[in-house]
Amino acid sequence: MSLGCTVRADYPSATAPANVGAIEHRIRAQRVLKELDVGHAADVWTKLAGMLEASDVDDLGELYHYDALYLEPYNPPHNGNLLIQAYIKDYLAGKDDIDVDEKRVIESEDGRHLAVEWTISYNAGGRRWNELPRATMLEFDDDGLIVYQRDYT
Repeated sequence: MSLGCTVRADYPSATAPANVGAIEHRIRAQRVLKELDVGHAADVWTKLAGMLEASDVDDLGELYHYDALYLEPYNPPHNGNLLIQAYIKDYLAGKDDIDVDEKRVIESEDGRHLAVEWTISYNAGGRRWNELPRATMLEFDDDGLIVYQRDYT
């Protein structure tokens, strides 16, 4: 049964505050975007996963646009590369022997979107947390920087 509506994956989440990049996002969606090199998005994910595994996010801000939006369950939106970097650094605190394992990586033909199904394992609180399932959706701008990230647990 059709409800007569179109779902747009490139539109910001209804749970994000209206003032968090929504206007810029609509403008980006309306203009013609250049294609990025095939594999660029997957390369950025590889760098990001490597930073998580090493618990070293000093250069993380360089992967994100200064006004990027990061959404995940149970937390308010994180807006801006420096706030995203601080949040992820705090998330990694107290975790050792981190292992990120990609299960599936799907990149769009134009290199602007990436979907990753992955797991994370680590030691924390005196025990090993194994293969916690995650999914990440990334969107990139003309310069190949992450402008939108949505994580699912």
